[in-house]
Amino acid sequence: MSARLAALCTVLSFGIFTGRAEPVSSPNRKVAVYLQNGSSPNNIRTVPYLKLEVEALMQSAGYKVEWNIPGQPVDDGVLVVVDLRGSCSVSGANSLVKPVKNGASLASTAVEGDQVLPFSWISCETLTGLLAPSLAGIASAERDSLYGRAMGRILAHELYHILANEREHSQSGVGKSSFTASDVLGENFLFEGSALASLTREPNPPDAPTSAEDADQ
Repeated sequence: MSARLAALCTVLSFGIFTGRAEPVSSPNRKVAVYLQNGSSPNNIRTVPYLKLEVEALMQSAGYKVEWNIPGQPVDDGVLVVVDLRGSCSVSGANSLVKPVKNGASLASTAVEGDQVLPFSWISCETLTGLLAPSLAGIASAERDSLYGRAMGRILAHELYHILANEREHSQSGVGKSSFTASDVLGENFLFEGSALASLTREPNPPDAPTSAEDADQ
């Protein structure tokens, strides 16, 4: 399972969201997310905005997100491990940023047979290449906010696959198969109805892997 880039020339058509999902009034399921990075994720300026976006999106599906730290037990719910790969921010100048190729993976989640496993990664290098042209020249604090929100939407996409044990994608919204800069930077990019239905049905918790393949490699 992965979030991929759509062709950049179609950014406007992919950025349109035609319906707003109504949030579940009171979250009653828990998911603990453990972020890991070469350095401490807590030292990454964009991570607080990632957390805010993930919490809001998952609340709409009836989930409460807890942010796990090493050694902290998970009393109930699902524990998801997410590897943030690369430098998860973008500078004001984009001259040194490598352009991204159409179809490049923004993120991926491991699968084993019919089971989606709770292990994901996000490619910050790919995300930076996607966002740099749009964020160049924007003030540092706003860049961090927008970049973190984009990461949060990508992570919510992977959580959709894990928590719904769903290998397929929805037709629009956060659960769809490919993202553009317009999707992850724009307003009101949410789960559409079929994705919410998958997330709110009786859960089928992921099992621990014996061997795993990474989808879409």
